[in-house]
Amino acid sequence: MNFPIKCFVTVSIFLLLFTIGCSRDSSKSGFPNTCVEEGFKFENNNLVLNKGSSSKQSLYLFHNISDKNFWLNHPATKDPGASAGWGSELNRGNWSAIAMNTDDFAMNCTILGTGEVEHLNCKEVVKICKFEKPVFNSENSGSFWVAENKPLSNLLDAIKSRGISW
Repeated sequence: MNFPIKCFVTVSIFLLLFTIGCSRDSSKSGFPNTCVEEGFKFENNNLVLNKGSSSKQSLYLFHNISDKNFWLNHPATKDPGASAGWGSELNRGNWSAIAMNTDDFAMNCTILGTGEVEHLNCKEVVKICKFEKPVFNSENSGSFWVAENKPLSNLLDAIKSRGISW
């Protein structure tokens, strides 16, 4: 084998090995390291968070990938007059985070117009990931919005400021 071919083969192998380790936190997903696309499903244009068999609290991130501002909402179903639901606005390109210790938490994606509500297909407007091993302090137990409607770097700082790590 001549020298140019050896160089090409060596560089190709190096690049292949180097990029294998980088694939999880790639710019393709845009998710932070250890935040993976799991623990949810799309059903009837809605999003359903499902932490699965784990008894531990989960931490999800939502990213608005559309060109519209919309609301992520978990409507109050048991006594709508006594609860405002779980609505949170998510502007174009922004991120939100929710801590969850319940299963099958359904959310819809809506635009609130003047007198009208437009339901969007959540699968088309939001990307979701779940941190593999979030660590919550005892003050942060339960289900709640951790940080809302921020650029990713600000969102991650806001999560850390609440004593949550991953």
